[in-house]
Amino acid sequence: MVIYQQKCEEVLKWIKDKSGAKPGGPGIFKHYQVSVKRVMAELSNNELEKAKETAEEWSNNFPPPEIQAQVACKKRPVYMEHFSKQIWKQCGMRVFVMLAWKNEQGEVLFRMHDDNEVLGDGYSFMKMKDWEDIQPVWQEYIQKQFSAGAQDGG
Repeated sequence: MVIYQQKCEEVLKWIKDKSGAKPGGPGIFKHYQVSVKRVMAELSNNELEKAKETAEEWSNNFPPPEIQAQVACKKRPVYMEHFSKQIWKQCGMRVFVMLAWKNEQGEVLFRMHDDNEVLGDGYSFMKMKDWEDIQPVWQEYIQKQFSAGAQDGG
């Protein structure tokens, strides 16, 4: 993740130049790992060591808020879908998830995630229940959690 975040343009350019796959297109993923390795191979020892240190820092703690915001924007739907499918597949559990995060502008955003109707023979909680009753309570809670006095990150 560190190399991609720090060298995103180089990684995407390498993918496009070598495979013709366009950023955001479905073909990009099969070239991602190879392109990251190629970009890493072009780094100096100092740059590589710094990237390793950053990766260790992010693994032991968490990425900086601006990186978290970018990942939340790009990866949130995929992470939620994966979580929902795995919890259903491995445990037979249905979930309805309320999410909140700060975007790159520092605004607190929230979403609800419900994959229940695509899992087995289930029905969408959001379509069956008036979940909007929960929304004001959730918004109040997350505003407090993401206020200036609350800890950013993890």
